[in-house]
Amino acid sequence: MKKYIYSVIIIICISLFSCTDILDRNSSGEIDSGSIWSSENLAAQGVNGMYQALRMPVWSGSFVGATTNLGYYAWEAFGMTGQTNKSAYGLFSDGNAGNTQFSSVWKWCFTGINRANDAINGLPDTPMDEAKKEQWIAEAKTLRAFFYMRLTELYGRGIGVPIYDEVVTGSTSTKGQSSESEAWDFIIQSLTDAINSPNFPDNTIGSSGRVSKGTAYALRGKAYLMRSMSLNENHYAAAVADFEDVEAMGYGLFGDYAGIFKESNEGNNEMLLVVQNIATQVWADASGIEPMYGSSVQKYCAPYQAGSKDSRGCWNDIQITPAAVDNFEVLVDANTVKTFNWNDFIPGYNETGYADRMVYFLRNTQNSAGVDIHANITREVNLKLSGISAANISKYLPSGNEDRISAAYANRDPRLEASIITPYSSFIGVNSSSSAVGEYIYRWPALGAIYFDGANAESSLVSGMKSTLTSNNTAVLVYMFRKFVSEGVELEYRNTSPVDEPILRYADVLLMKAEALVELNDLSGAKAAVERIRNRVGMPTMAQSFASQTIARDYVRDERRREFVGEGVNFFDEMRWETLKETKFEYASKSALQVTGASAPGPTYVWRDSWYTWPVPKDEVEMNSNLKRTPGWTY
Repeated sequence: MKKYIYSVIIIICISLFSCTDILDRNSSGEIDSGSIWSSENLAAQGVNGMYQALRMPVWSGSFVGATTNLGYYAWEAFGMTGQTNKSAYGLFSDGNAGNTQFSSVWKWCFTGINRANDAINGLPDTPMDEAKKEQWIAEAKTLRAFFYMRLTELYGRGIGVPIYDEVVTGSTSTKGQSSESEAWDFIIQSLTDAINSPNFPDNTIGSSGRVSKGTAYALRGKAYLMRSMSLNENHYAAAVADFEDVEAMGYGLFGDYAGIFKESNEGNNEMLLVVQNIATQVWADASGIEPMYGSSVQKYCAPYQAGSKDSRGCWNDIQITPAAVDNFEVLVDANTVKTFNWNDFIPGYNETGYADRMVYFLRNTQNSAGVDIHANITREVNLKLSGISAANISKYLPSGNEDRISAAYANRDPRLEASIITPYSSFIGVNSSSSAVGEYIYRWPALGAIYFDGANAESSLVSGMKSTLTSNNTAVLVYMFRKFVSEGVELEYRNTSPVDEPILRYADVLLMKAEALVELNDLSGAKAAVERIRNRVGMPTMAQSFASQTIARDYVRDERRREFVGEGVNFFDEMRWETLKETKFEYASKSALQVTGASAPGPTYVWRDSWYTWPVPKDEVEMNSNLKRTPGWTY
């Protein structure tokens, strides 16, 4: 079914739409709405075009080593759980409403809105089965609500967004912003219309990946939750009721957390809204073949020695933050967990100056008998040690450093290992030609970005030694993605992974329900919802974590940070909680975008409170005088 859907999308994008410019003011007239809704076959292609609009929401800007659009995982770079060592954070501080990121995401939202509106207005006159027609209209209203929700949570806080229920062209996109309250009314009404459609299926589990009544309930509950937080209203009970209806539609938790993100388990009962991917490369441009229908997560987030049948050498430009890793709890026993604290594993760690903490992460130079493993290894470690202060250099253990640091990652929440590659863990990668696979160990420092069949591979230096896994920048030690990343030669193409990208899954629904229950001060209900998530991975839920409303609120938020790391969810959470300043910038100033302090921190950016409302793009207000400029931004 997946390949059928996307073959249709490819046809429609080539023959009927300008897929990249559908709402561009210079090209919006290219949409041939009159013909596309003239028959059921053409209408089916138009409906599939709405789903195509979900793809690749994030312009890469300067935070990966290419200029392209990226998948939902790329939102990680903006949130507390993700980072990049490039210059993406200029968005936060330069105050420039003309930044391409803002115009790109604005356009992405309105592309989806325009395609949905085209379907909603065109389908009623299509000669076809009425029940199927009603289903497609309900799908269109659900997707339109999703795009408007994203638009409102980014650009509409406090000032609202322009609301269109018709197809927009360059000459008709002249509305100013409706109020934020009106935007939420429009979103909720669209979802209510979809829910009330008698021909909208309860779920689409195991089938095409289309939205369903369960998706609409989940999105409407989320709309009530976000509206309550943003406008200081109380729609929490309505949110809870909708979240409970999602389960009544047949959705639930998939049994295996790590298995959720595998191609073999696509269409499982947890997925409410996804981007479907296939391993194909469709179009080429001046910069080479771009991933049009597969995810580029392998290319931009995987370890250096990961790859695919066609390529090796992944970039890991987007990484996991130290804050996200430290947030995963320690499993003490079957009934007890505790907050992770470095001092529990390495006494004095927290008191060690940031730049000197690399001493704890260095690899062994000696074996258990006190004999140097290899001169090259000793040389590289000594180079790092030369940067350690005299007061802390003695904390290095030549034959015990690896065991000491590894212990800090053991007996932790299993989602840590399932989601993140930590120091001294292993990974199955490829060789220099992607013709064979082997195990790599993430040691640091690496002797170079080399493969196990290279002339200077560690396995050739020391008999029986596994080669060292590296990041794209071997000078630093970073936490890398394991979630979504394929091992060995599972993939046909490095930059078009076939693994579907989850946008909304049932775990998200349960944790949003817990949030709403906390705000209603139903702490036992919130605990019960969180327990379902944690029971799946064998982590007990402590009563003390719900001892008060304030404690419970913080705990549910931390649970969301654990559950969705790497999925592009956290940034939007921090935005609606208005916690991004504390969790991103104040922590980043201490952790400097990496684990160890192995090299100089990245650029320093100053927080701006205006960040919580993205600016209406500069080119939009210049072309439409009815749009209000967003306060706090430079136009």
